[in-house]
Amino acid sequence: MSRSFVGARAPWLRRRERRVHRWSVIACISLFGLAAEQPTKAGAAPAVDVPTEATTPLTMEEAARLAAVDQPLLTERQAKIHAEDQQAIAASQLPDPQLSGGLKELPIDTSEAFSTRRDDFTEFTIGLSQDFPRAEKRRLQGARKQLDADADRAALDNEQRMVRRDASLAWLDVYEAEQSLKLAQRLADEANLQVQSLEKDYGNGKASQADWLAAKVDAGLAADKAHDWLHHVLRMHAGLSRWIGDAAERPIAEALTMPGIPNPLPALMAGADHHPVIGKLDKQIEASATEVALARQSYKPDYSIEVYYAYRREFADFVGIQFKMGLPYFTKNRQDRGLAAALEQSHASEDRKRDLLRELHAEVTQDYVDRRHYEERATDFDTSIIPDAERRVETARNAYQAGRGSFDTVLLARRALLDVRLQRLALAVESARAQVRLDYWSAAQPPAGEAP
Repeated sequence: MSRSFVGARAPWLRRRERRVHRWSVIACISLFGLAAEQPTKAGAAPAVDVPTEATTPLTMEEAARLAAVDQPLLTERQAKIHAEDQQAIAASQLPDPQLSGGLKELPIDTSEAFSTRRDDFTEFTIGLSQDFPRAEKRRLQGARKQLDADADRAALDNEQRMVRRDASLAWLDVYEAEQSLKLAQRLADEANLQVQSLEKDYGNGKASQADWLAAKVDAGLAADKAHDWLHHVLRMHAGLSRWIGDAAERPIAEALTMPGIPNPLPALMAGADHHPVIGKLDKQIEASATEVALARQSYKPDYSIEVYYAYRREFADFVGIQFKMGLPYFTKNRQDRGLAAALEQSHASEDRKRDLLRELHAEVTQDYVDRRHYEERATDFDTSIIPDAERRVETARNAYQAGRGSFDTVLLARRALLDVRLQRLALAVESARAQVRLDYWSAAQPPAGEAP
């Protein structure tokens, strides 16, 4: 980030940067043991800070739990499910009855034209009719709507998992940025101390001007690196706030705890076979089969009944009843086409499930390989690479202090140690990301009480 941009930042962003920077400074002070004890008055008890929710470190598991609380993405899906449950009940009912009324047999010529009294055929009628679709058709219509609701329930389960996954990944982004900032700030503090020491030695003639200037350049680069990581911290906090709102401003927990060994790959594959995405497709396949059954029902006629009463002013009244029945005899371009389309849709849903299972198995295998790979590399860093990098720094420093080495060697060793620690941090975070994705594919349900 350029300095011109820094000077143009809004006040709220500068306040937020100062707050994140304060967290990193406090952590660095505790690492180097530079924090001084606060004096207390004689006989007075030291002040004790009571942790509040706003200051309690935010863990990844808590971030995943908070993301499922008051989440519009989930409540919108729940509202849709409730609507489809209601529609399923309505779809299986008989149609509403129909009320009819009118005037029949009204003459329009001769001396009886438009008279309702002189002609004995003229009548006022009122009737009530009811359509009777077949019971099996009504049942299938209700079942079809209910399958839509069941498919959305599976989608809701999947979205709950997605929210937990994405919130956890966003938390890991913040964690990586903040830990990297602390490492960079630690290097910057060490570099500043080195500049101060060399400045004194240069004034006393014990160090060269080139070494002093090299230390100043190194300190500037370290500060720039810390500034860049601060930028990442601010961005990642904003990304986390998409899932948990203002809780994203809480400090991130220092520890990153993940299971040591993931479940065996066959168990993960079996879990993916029961993933809600597959469950939603299963419901869609059932819906396609229901559509086929409905298409077959269209070959069978429906019927309706109407009863009516006819009033005549000067003559006797009438009552009547009528039956109507559909005649699905011309099926070539209607019922046959509908059945063929339903069958093709059913085949397409089954093919989609087979393709999705293949895709899920590939993704689970990739995440499993990533999890093991990053875990093994992190172990190598802990056992050999980081200790060797630390010994390199110590050896270069001792050689320089003894006059047998150059200061450039010390700077290179120190920068290499920072890079090694950043790589180790990145490996731990990547391993955690792979585990989060594996948890998403797992058949295990979210903990009880976390659904909105």
